[in-house]
Amino acid sequence: MRYGGRLSRIEFTALIDQQANRIRASAGALPLYGPAGSGGPRRIGTWGWEDERLNHAGLLFGDPHGDGPWIEVVTTAGPPMPLLIDLRVAAAGEAPADRAAAERALAAASTPASQRVSIAVDGVPRQFSRWPDEPLGGDAPGRGWLAILDEVPGLLLRVRGPGPAELALARVGDIEAHLTGTRAHLLAGYDAYGTD
Repeated sequence: MRYGGRLSRIEFTALIDQQANRIRASAGALPLYGPAGSGGPRRIGTWGWEDERLNHAGLLFGDPHGDGPWIEVVTTAGPPMPLLIDLRVAAAGEAPADRAAAERALAAASTPASQRVSIAVDGVPRQFSRWPDEPLGGDAPGRGWLAILDEVPGLLLRVRGPGPAELALARVGDIEAHLTGTRAHLLAGYDAYGTD
């Protein structure tokens, strides 16, 4: 039994494969979307379960550190606003120092969108609420725009690059390219920090 230190590459790979199998088993629970006709790197985005039920599922398109477009499309089992608020609070930076600061951060993250935009989803124009200039947070440095389709299931978009008029979303039926891209990315990160 290991009590400290780094997992071996075999142990680390087993954890990646275990998570991939969980995602594979849950992938049909929510409709998954991505930019129509997109190419380039693909990875699994944010996925979350509540009481073993898939709560949200995200797919990433593009390189977050590259110059090209980068997009995450997250499908939510319920309304997407709570996840958007969590994302905006986390992207704002440091954890609030006290309760009053936490309440101010929550109020700032809960502000309504300044725009309504039309984005095609499976060829049908849908009305999204859009926050045009936001820190993207997570593994995507820099700023971009956020948008939600406030329905059930809902959609949350984190986008650097194309504007709403240039973006069309389509159903993604096969997530294997995302799982393969995630596995390669994680193992490259592991290998970059040396060996056992």
